[in-house]
Amino acid sequence: MKENELLDEMIKRLGQEVKDILARLEVGQVSGAALEVLLRQQLWHFGGQCLGVLLEALDRQVTAGQAVHDHRTRTVVSLFGPVDISRSRCQEGRYPLDESLGLIGQQGWTAAVQEACSLLSCECGFETVSDLLRRLLGLSLSPPTVQQVAEQSGRRAEELLEARRQGAGQAAKEAQPLGDTLIMAVDGCQAPQRDGWHEVKVAVIYPQAARYKKASGRGQLRQKEYLASLEKVQGFGRQLWQTAQGQGVDKARRVVGMGDGAPWIWNLVAEHFPQAVEIVDFYHAVEHLWTVGETLWGDRERSAATRGWVRHYRRQLRRGRVDLVIAALARALEHPPAGLSDAAAATVRRNREYFQENRSRMRYDQYRRWRLPIGTGAVEGSCKFVVQSRFKRPGSRWSANGLANMLALKLMRLNHHWELLWPHLQVA
Repeated sequence: MKENELLDEMIKRLGQEVKDILARLEVGQVSGAALEVLLRQQLWHFGGQCLGVLLEALDRQVTAGQAVHDHRTRTVVSLFGPVDISRSRCQEGRYPLDESLGLIGQQGWTAAVQEACSLLSCECGFETVSDLLRRLLGLSLSPPTVQQVAEQSGRRAEELLEARRQGAGQAAKEAQPLGDTLIMAVDGCQAPQRDGWHEVKVAVIYPQAARYKKASGRGQLRQKEYLASLEKVQGFGRQLWQTAQGQGVDKARRVVGMGDGAPWIWNLVAEHFPQAVEIVDFYHAVEHLWTVGETLWGDRERSAATRGWVRHYRRQLRRGRVDLVIAALARALEHPPAGLSDAAAATVRRNREYFQENRSRMRYDQYRRWRLPIGTGAVEGSCKFVVQSRFKRPGSRWSANGLANMLALKLMRLNHHWELLWPHLQVA
């Protein structure tokens, strides 16, 4: 039977099936809830048949002009379920149709199945993805299969991200001048690997003009780029510099580096962005005040002295009077409350050193006049959003490569580069 005749027959058959469903509906054999599921099953079955016909037509197209030895049948796992197709075997045992479809694995998952599997794996555990694919698409992929597909996609994502970073400098030269302040908020969080916990370094890069407030008063960013990596400080610094180049850091009027006070962040900023304005997250600094207050006068919930002391010096800190805070800590060491232990005194001393070392990064009154952010909420939220919500699930233990692959996969999605990883979506 010719293709057109076959398609006509399939459409005729689909029409008859719809009529059968309508007849069952009219006599009360199908409920409203079941109707949608039943129709979807019929459409999927019809789609699978259409796909088989179209794939065999594509096979003839991709093998045109090549010597065909014979034809072999294989099962392709598509969004419509398993489809048996006959495709041409050419020189050196090649199957051009398989290459065109981007099939991987003995089961032959199509690119569309790989994409759906990878997308869900960015947010859900592999067992959950397996269950969702079965319930929503009728696909039977085991959790290990889901992991294999997602991590292989992640390896491609790593390669694409590195290629984008390598080309960021040239792209920035061709772009329009940024003419704005570029803000880089950097932090680190822990993720479980098979040999213990390891730090994932995270950054969010955005122009100051991207900040705005919603009607609720909550801050929001219109434009931002995420970076997350298992690299050591040196490698992460290189990635951050390349990413910032792609954001036009060389043309920015002002560059700002933000962090929680960890020395590795300031070393990184000083090496790659020596002219940057460095800002310690105000709310981290306030937590240091709470630590001192509770050390001197007790738990914040029970001690009015702790709450009053912290509130007073939080106001001073917000006004940029960090020297008053340092002086207050020095007085607490010179005239400690009765019964202050050596360990408690060491805590006060350690926090005094924190404020002394970061004095130049706590000019919050000036930053506010410049309309710069004083909090790193964007990157702290990213630690939860990018890393912890997916990679710190109970029982999770990642290999270093598996975690790196999945981080790259999630970055492709969050940074709106997903179609670069799946070109078929652009065509569709």
